[in-house]
Amino acid sequence: MDTKQLRQAQHTGQPPAEELPADPLAKVMITPRQFLAILAIAGVLLGLLLALLPVRVANADPENPGFVSCGNTIGGVETGPLAERLDRPSPAVLATYVNTCESAIATRLAYSWPMFFAGTLVIAWLGVVRTPARTTASRG
Repeated sequence: MDTKQLRQAQHTGQPPAEELPADPLAKVMITPRQFLAILAIAGVLLGLLLALLPVRVANADPENPGFVSCGNTIGGVETGPLAERLDRPSPAVLATYVNTCESAIATRLAYSWPMFFAGTLVIAWLGVVRTPARTTASRG
């Protein structure tokens, strides 16, 4: 141990870096930066999954229970395929379904795209911003 480390240890009241006991949990714990990366990747994947999966709404006909697929957040409501799935309903019924589908897609959009873009921004930030290397002496 050199004199500089000895003076620093005397000044801070902590043992020198060589004498610090190793933390057994440091081997199994993740750092805050790794935790942020895991959350960002989960946000990107979940946001992309929610954006691409089709939105389904309940069928309004009590005699024909089930659901109707509307489309996804990227393409919006697909009126032609929606009318075919409903067996060519009247324009008023089709308009009601289109309104319901637009509302459901807008709700899904409010969750999927912010998660995707926030995760993408965090991944870009983690790739650009570097933190200084931490030594055992600076962890005290």
